[in-house]
Amino acid sequence: MTKKQKEGIFRHLTDWSEERKLALLLAALIFDMLIVYPFVSLVQSMVAVQIINSVIIALILLLGLIALTRRKVNQAVIGVIVLATISVHFLRLIFGTQWLRVWESSSALVTVIIFVFLILKYVFKEGPVSRQRIEAAVAAYLMISLAFAASYHLISFLLPGAFAFADGAPNLSDLRFEFNYFSVSTITTLGYGDITPVHPFARALAMTEALVGQLYPAILLARLVSLHIAHSYRSDKKDV
Repeated sequence: MTKKQKEGIFRHLTDWSEERKLALLLAALIFDMLIVYPFVSLVQSMVAVQIINSVIIALILLLGLIALTRRKVNQAVIGVIVLATISVHFLRLIFGTQWLRVWESSSALVTVIIFVFLILKYVFKEGPVSRQRIEAAVAAYLMISLAFAASYHLISFLLPGAFAFADGAPNLSDLRFEFNYFSVSTITTLGYGDITPVHPFARALAMTEALVGQLYPAILLARLVSLHIAHSYRSDKKDV
């Protein structure tokens, strides 16, 4: 086997591995948002459910770290941030103090923003349009929603009463999923009206997310189409 053939096999295995990592990350995000949410909201008082929820959050963050970083320097720097986020979350779960909730939301926001940046950098780079890139684009969309959810959660602590609930504030120890739900409703411009931003900062953030929700698919489709056309054109020139 020639050196070129070995390099081709290694590249194929690497691509397959990266594809599996992104697919797992996307599956974990969907599982957390659509399946874990109702169970945690209904039986949030159970310690076992809280632990399972925390483990899932930690796994999502670690999957993001593994799937989105290749260089050792990036892995080390982002790894420290991810581990700090996980540590703060578990400390908040153990002690339950309000100031830890603020730090938890802040660290989660920073981590998700970094992940979104890394995913979008991959999605919009030059190269052929693959299933892996489409999975990354969907994961970025969900993570953008999570970033706004973390921002709403943080605002709710710093500015009490910034959000109005139709039936009053829910009697839940953790409103993370409530703001995840509100964020998804906002980014898709669905808006049932059961959670309403009333503070100017909260309203500005909601308007920003609604704009992002409209612009992201349009920009993404335009970019993917242009990449597909460019790749097809280069392939045709090579064939000629």
